[in-house]
Amino acid sequence: MAKKTAKKSVLADDLERIIAQLDTLYERGEECVHPDTGIVVTDGEYDALRRELAELKPNSEVFASATASLAQSTVQKVVHDPPMTSIEKASHEDVATQEEMLFKWIANCTEATEEEYNCHIEGMSYKEEPVSYPENYFYQAYKLDGVALAIYYEEGKLVRAGLRPRDGIHGEDVTAQVKYVSGVPKTLKQKKTCSIRGELICTLSNFGKVQEELAAAGEKLRANPRNHAAGGIRQFKDPTKTKMMRLSFIAYALEGLAKPPFRTELERAAYCRDKLGVPYIETQYFDFADLARMENGVPNLDFEVDGVIIGVNSIEDQEQLGRHGDPRTGNPKGKIAWKFREEEAHPVIREIEWQTGRTGKIVPVAIFDPVQLAGTNVSRATLHNAGFMQRKQIALGTQIAVRKAGKIIPKVTDVVGDSAVPDFPSNCPSCGQDTELVAGAGEMLELVCNNGDCPAQNVSCLCHYLETFGILGLGESRVSSLVEGGKVKIAADFYRLTKEDCMACGLSDRQSTLALAAVQMVPAPDKLTGAALDKAIADAAESKKKIPLWQLFAAFGIDSAGKSAGKALERHLGTLEKIRAASVEQLEEVDDIGTKTAEAISEYLEEHAEEIDALLEFVEPEKPKTGKLSGLTFCFSGSFEEGKRHWEQQVENQGAKTSSSVSKKTNYLVAGPGSGSKSEKAEKLGVPILDVSGLRDLL
Repeated sequence: MAKKTAKKSVLADDLERIIAQLDTLYERGEECVHPDTGIVVTDGEYDALRRELAELKPNSEVFASATASLAQSTVQKVVHDPPMTSIEKASHEDVATQEEMLFKWIANCTEATEEEYNCHIEGMSYKEEPVSYPENYFYQAYKLDGVALAIYYEEGKLVRAGLRPRDGIHGEDVTAQVKYVSGVPKTLKQKKTCSIRGELICTLSNFGKVQEELAAAGEKLRANPRNHAAGGIRQFKDPTKTKMMRLSFIAYALEGLAKPPFRTELERAAYCRDKLGVPYIETQYFDFADLARMENGVPNLDFEVDGVIIGVNSIEDQEQLGRHGDPRTGNPKGKIAWKFREEEAHPVIREIEWQTGRTGKIVPVAIFDPVQLAGTNVSRATLHNAGFMQRKQIALGTQIAVRKAGKIIPKVTDVVGDSAVPDFPSNCPSCGQDTELVAGAGEMLELVCNNGDCPAQNVSCLCHYLETFGILGLGESRVSSLVEGGKVKIAADFYRLTKEDCMACGLSDRQSTLALAAVQMVPAPDKLTGAALDKAIADAAESKKKIPLWQLFAAFGIDSAGKSAGKALERHLGTLEKIRAASVEQLEEVDDIGTKTAEAISEYLEEHAEEIDALLEFVEPEKPKTGKLSGLTFCFSGSFEEGKRHWEQQVENQGAKTSSSVSKKTNYLVAGPGSGSKSEKAEKLGVPILDVSGLRDLL
């Protein structure tokens, strides 16, 4: 009995560690990657982890604070427009590679905005060519390590505030709490309608006081200031307690002004600080030599930072550069985060776990005696892939260098002791079938399981389908039970499930009913019981589930072909039938679809034709919206009384596509007050320019 209890305790500790790290990623608006496997964790899988911890350790301190899943269901939301997104990062163990990332970004920005640049960074180069940038073309500011927040003002009065969510749009409403945060004015100096974005932090001096107060009260100390800020703002039951958390706010962006009186980031910072009375992160012109100085100056700061934000100073040029992927929710191309080097420890590997993922890749995880990193104990870290282990010569007993990427995810970066020849498992840890070492791009080497019926792959694929489709509340443990019970093999099987099927797989009566409600996407099933819930499930099952074509395609889980590829295929081919009938050559003609991706799509659609046909009995891909503007691409620049998004939706409803930048493929630029370089580029390219009146005529 003692052994069993000890084992449960270890598992509970592991779950607490994983959940805490996933919460941190969620709160920072980053992809929720499992700290051990490197695989994205779905909402359902996250909920399953919390349920498992609740069974093992009901009084865990993890449950004392609001978390991602709890916030999803119980906290009011603020809709962020424009969405709150993350920023691309230049971070690597090898300094030369990190510099190459930065220089490539500099070159891309200056070339894309057609800037002339001749200056040379002393001693640095990219691809043997001088790397240069125009004077005062870029800006820099410390990257605060806190919790992202957007505050909305109407006529100068604070009306709402929301945290940055995973999707960038639906954030937790903390309006009542921010009124007790230092640096958040209830009224701006000027009667402006706008949104101010920044970081919630706990300064190091205040954090010391918080720890003293907790110690005096006999309570557990906080791991670090960022985690304290994340929990401290979530005083949903009693917002007045936020004042006791000693939190501060520092802005880094100002959005939504009808006629902004600034054209650069430096001017925006000064306006926000001097004219509106909001504390703003110190912003200055970029100088490559300053990066080392700023990193060396971190110990003298009273707040935690993890790098430097570098961006294009001209706000108009930032808009012209656009975003990666989705034009609304993608990361901006005009900004990059230069990450500082993380704290490092040197443990010895005691064990290596191998875990099979959705695509058959088998991920190695190093297990070692606990070490302290970024305020927490770490006892496991990803070894990335077989190629990394082979290049670094990592095996059992190897002494390794471990860092916490972004102070969150532990990862092995190098070998510091004697190297050894790695030993790769010859059998899949999930299905027992033979494994294979497969070469990829560059020096990439993956250990894979090629068994299409591998349970681990199947469960991961099915969970990917559920998450991408938007089906919440059916986590990995439930899916595993249904797969092991023989009731689910392909996605279509979810829609054939009965309550008896679920109960035969070990689910209780209530769990079975809720599983069916999740599949049929019944709204708020927790609020229904008995016959009312049964009827809601039956009614929902009567009709096919409609979903945008690009989203259904992404739900297939084709390797290297996700949402961006789905949207490109939808625009180019229009229907699932045409996508399935397209040859590899025809798929290659689609923007952003390369040869390897085209081959992967063609192979998948052919091999899984029967599964797709079965799924189409229950789901229906929606055709792209068509109208009088179908086939046209619009770009919007400047300010608009109704807001830019209002007019983007108007043209999208008529079948048009919107873009964040002007190019030869742009059919119309719609220019409002303040449209600068985009109008100049449109004139240069011969792109017609409309005002709102002209757009109304088109509509």
